[in-house]
Amino acid sequence: FDDYYNPDTRVKFKSLDLRLVPEEATRIAALRAKEADIAPISLGSRKQVEAGGGRLVFSPEGSYIMGELWCYKPEFACSKTKVRQALAYALDVKLFQEKLWGPEVFVPKGWAWVTPSALGYSPELDPVYDPQKARQLLAEAGYPGGKDFPTLVVNVWASRAVPFLPESAQLAADMWKKELGIPVEVKLGEEAALKKARLGGLHGQVLWRDNETRIDGSSSIRSSYGTPGHAAAQTDDPAIFKLAEETLGTIDPAKRHEAYNKLQRVLRDGQYRLGPGYINLPWGVGPRVVEWTPFPMAFWPSGLHTLVLKP
Repeated sequence: FDDYYNPDTRVKFKSLDLRLVPEEATRIAALRAKEADIAPISLGSRKQVEAGGGRLVFSPEGSYIMGELWCYKPEFACSKTKVRQALAYALDVKLFQEKLWGPEVFVPKGWAWVTPSALGYSPELDPVYDPQKARQLLAEAGYPGGKDFPTLVVNVWASRAVPFLPESAQLAADMWKKELGIPVEVKLGEEAALKKARLGGLHGQVLWRDNETRIDGSSSIRSSYGTPGHAAAQTDDPAIFKLAEETLGTIDPAKRHEAYNKLQRVLRDGQYRLGPGYINLPWGVGPRVVEWTPFPMAFWPSGLHTLVLKP
């Protein structure tokens, strides 16, 4: 149907094949053999793709890293706002970039799901590294130098989308040990099991995870901060529930950005989640690809109307 797309978004090819290829080595071989034009790859495979005449294209803000803090019950140390803030200020987010992913992949901006292209983003949401302030806050919370702080368990899975996720959890744990003097234990688990366990089984612990970015964070706001008694709730603060309800009830397009920004700054200031930054997802493209500009915040091959192939 030639008129399906408007002229600005009409694709420049006549047919598209989508193939499920689980093995990365097979995907790379297909790119090099010109049997495929676009394939998800890891950053470590760049040289193999380039040796075959291809290159890497990054999908900006495709995923993000966060630490879910299941901490609102008062018997847990991390229920204290100053403890959560100390955990956030003790993270040297630049090290994630320098030691694991590099500047093309990891960007220390935003907070949790709120990346620069998301509704309600402002620079005030960006992470701040301040170890001196972190130690001061921890002391004010009753744990000077980490004394008497209970072991903080950090759960993580090996992500299929974001490489080095377990390594990033261990790096965060090492920072907390070094800067705050607290005991931290990293546990590697299975993704499906941890997602199930988070709904009531990880109280007092951290779930270090990746997730897809989104323009509108309403789903996370509704489940975690807008519905008292929800299995995914990460607070029991009536003021947060009320503000979330007001935010979700704001439907005027001219007012939504301000409303969402107000709530998200409250959540970030209270560090109800830890948000070190977002991930630009690497795609391998074959030698036939002249141009391609993926959309921001897309976890899949997007912006296909921008794809130009050699004749």
